[in-house]
Amino acid sequence: MTPAERETLSRDRWFGALPPERQALLLDIGHVRAVRDRALLYGVGDEPDGLWAVLQGEVRLVSYPAVGMELVGLIVGTGGWFGELSVLDGGPRPHDAICFGPARVVNLPMDEVSRLAAARPEIYRDIALLGCAHQRGALAVVGQSLAQPVRVRLARTLAASVRAAADASPGVLRIRQEDLAAMVGVSRQTLNKLLKSLERAGIVELSYAQITIRDPAALRAAGHPKARL
Repeated sequence: MTPAERETLSRDRWFGALPPERQALLLDIGHVRAVRDRALLYGVGDEPDGLWAVLQGEVRLVSYPAVGMELVGLIVGTGGWFGELSVLDGGPRPHDAICFGPARVVNLPMDEVSRLAAARPEIYRDIALLGCAHQRGALAVVGQSLAQPVRVRLARTLAASVRAAADASPGVLRIRQEDLAAMVGVSRQTLNKLLKSLERAGIVELSYAQITIRDPAALRAAGHPKARL
């Protein structure tokens, strides 16, 4: 892992809050991999293989709540961490972790994490805090889905997803409309109408499996509860 990559990880809100000593202990057991577009890092039902972070590119966590349905639960961009749930409880993976575009990732193997945590039990609390951060984010999304108009949820979801994917594709979100609809909690038909409204306003540009943000400031404004599309 290069010094620049270590610096990138240290800017993550969770990892950057850890004491420098424990940051070093974790990174020292990491194994860096360069992976191709659509590479599967782990799949639903797999045994836990440790903690992961994105050094460059983008990884999406995808679940399958019903036959023929895919749900993108989290988009992890450069500097982000994931995979903590199965590290903590030892249970099978609840998602597929799929790379979108070529990426560089780092894996902290399960046995190495366990060995390190046996000597330094506070490591488990550190990892639990990552789980708490993801849980709080998920609860915020649920609250937003219940309380905010659909147009606001769409604008906020677009803005957050583009931020996560910024290093891999600045200003561009590569996603199918059915996946985005599932994230926002609406039908594909409703989503398409709202996206067309954003496109007519010059905020986004739509193409196959891709949304380009043309006016980030206007998109942020559209995420305000009193905004009108």
